[in-house]
Amino acid sequence: MMFKDEILVNERRGKIYACIKRNPGLHLRQIQRILNIPLASLQYHLNYMSRRKIIFEEKSESYTRYYCEVLEPKDNKILSVLRQKRLREILLLVLINKKVKSQTIVKTLNLSPSTISFYLNHLVKNNILERTKVGYENIYTLKEEDRIEKILIAYQPSFMDKMVDKWASTWLETSLVKDQTNQENTEPDKR
Repeated sequence: MMFKDEILVNERRGKIYACIKRNPGLHLRQIQRILNIPLASLQYHLNYMSRRKIIFEEKSESYTRYYCEVLEPKDNKILSVLRQKRLREILLLVLINKKVKSQTIVKTLNLSPSTISFYLNHLVKNNILERTKVGYENIYTLKEEDRIEKILIAYQPSFMDKMVDKWASTWLETSLVKDQTNQENTEPDKR
């Protein structure tokens, strides 16, 4: 039986593994675009490493996504959603605004109401968003905001998205301010 280091000595497998490690949750075509490796060769090496438990596959409705380590199923689902540009944009809008109407998302992303409705239904069905009816409007909120924030921060570089970068820098700034305020409030008065 070969060990992980021996398997990754192969240059192509080493590149594929490094790509997946930097960008967990990518699917076949995304890896192929990044590395510019022929599809048949890429499939061979992914299957080879998967059979030997060097990488792990997660099959969803339409994609097989690849990871170098096993994540919690909920984290896999969130990361899978965040890998899709439009779904990521919707989640970031909800994350920034806390509560969002579907019409706000339609106007902000400049997409048709039916397209937004499709995406929102997908996110609700996958327990990522929660829908609350207020009058004639649906209001959307995140079900697990803290978990989504952690995943966005942990995998921020792999998204290559300016919107994620802006959110992450704002989030870090507000977290630092909160930490400083908490420290000042907990220090004993030295008078």
